Amino acid sequence: MNNKKMILASIGSGSSYLPDIAEMLIERRDTMKVAEWRLMDIDEYRLNCTGKYVQKMFEDAKMATVITLHTDYESAIKDTDFVMTTIRPGMSDGRFLDETIPFKYGLIGQETTAPGGMLMGFKTIPAMLEVAHTMERVAKKDAYLINLANPSGMVGEALNRYSKVKFGCLCNGPTVIRKAMQAIYGQEDPNDVFVEVIGLNHLIWCKVFVKGEDRTNEAFEKLLEWSAENIPALRREFVEPALQKFIGYIPMGPYLEFYYDYDTNFNDLQDYSGNHWESMLSHVQKHVGDVIDDLVVPENATRAECVQIIEKRTFELYEKLDPRAYQLACNTRGGKGYGEAGVTLMNAIWNNTNEIFSPDVASMGCIQEFDPNCVCTTTSLVNAFGIHPICFPKLPGHMMSKIYAAKEYEKLAVEAAVTGSYHAALEALVANPLVNSYYKAKGALNELLVAEKQWLPNFAEAIEALEKGEEPEN
Repeated sequence: MNNKKMILASIGSGSSYLPDIAEMLIERRDTMKVAEWRLMDIDEYRLNCTGKYVQKMFEDAKMATVITLHTDYESAIKDTDFVMTTIRPGMSDGRFLDETIPFKYGLIGQETTAPGGMLMGFKTIPAMLEVAHTMERVAKKDAYLINLANPSGMVGEALNRYSKVKFGCLCNGPTVIRKAMQAIYGQEDPNDVFVEVIGLNHLIWCKVFVKGEDRTNEAFEKLLEWSAENIPALRREFVEPALQKFIGYIPMGPYLEFYYDYDTNFNDLQDYSGNHWESMLSHVQKHVGDVIDDLVVPENATRAECVQIIEKRTFELYEKLDPRAYQLACNTRGGKGYGEAGVTLMNAIWNNTNEIFSPDVASMGCIQEFDPNCVCTTTSLVNAFGIHPICFPKLPGHMMSKIYAAKEYEKLAVEAAVTGSYHAALEALVANPLVNSYYKAKGALNELLVAEKQWLPNFAEAIEALEKGEEPEN
């Protein structure tokens, strides 16, 4: 156990999931001693609401950690050992545009999948690079950046190409699947279960080994049964068993469904996006009671609109230090578990625990015939020396074709985010394997750029041209 005391900064502490991180820090208090936790956000109202709430959590737990609130990167990051990021530039307003405009062009309306996910990257990447460059200047020499902000893989690619910080980007999906498999097979010893995860963020597959034996096909069948009983909403996120057997890996949804059955899942997403409130309300009532019964919601409200309305109520409750606020956040969105993933990864580095994770990091050759300098999501050994990707056997050809195409999209999108190049942005969409038309791509891109211009300063010249009805030059 490392007896030194950590200085941790959380950038984007106005996130409604900040108490999730607080819970994990309290749980790890004996092995990971945090002397100071610096909470930073540009939104002072949200920062004060969540900040005071977690301060009370720590007081109730008799934690000695000093919690300070900041509105600038420099003071929050100075002399830190770890920086954790949960930012969302554009917030819920931008999310609504990301999720709705693409549908008008027959493209996926989703916050991490192109074209909306690309716009989320355009908003997030410049801010993330500013965090990284601040770390290079003022954080401790070996400080780590643990990123939980989406689009995680694209952010990782940007950090890898345009900064020198040590980083690990995370999604909660691998953590969820690993815990599910341990619940199914690991009653005697959780270490009997090993889950290999490989691919790109939101384009990942896994194999399941029990005491060294490949049990992937059987594990998928058991996973469907287990999720139906324990997490009914999770069952919708998987393909049918016949398709899983064809693949030979478990495709981790819901994003993989678009790559294998686009038309059906596109229609399902449209229906889900436009009729979200009723199912959300029944779920919330089950877990939190009548806390949102009085809210007024537009007819056929999208998921983004529902989240926006519920967030307002969530922060009203946080402001009153009402514990239902955190329960409301956990039971209306998909962010629960990120705190566990992020804090556990930090702990593995801090305490040299040699644990297995599946972060987004430079591949370093772990996928055969894939650029070792590109970022992928891969099973890795983590200790005080760093994050070490584990090498994989050659992947099936159809999986590699999807990985290659999606990575070319990510590389072009990262270039566009940094340079403001309209051509790179349009080329990225045309390269994306889920975008089937240059004309649809261009229409969606143009409307998204103009609609979200307040959060896209790098694209100011291109947006000015579009608003004049002209073709951007760059």
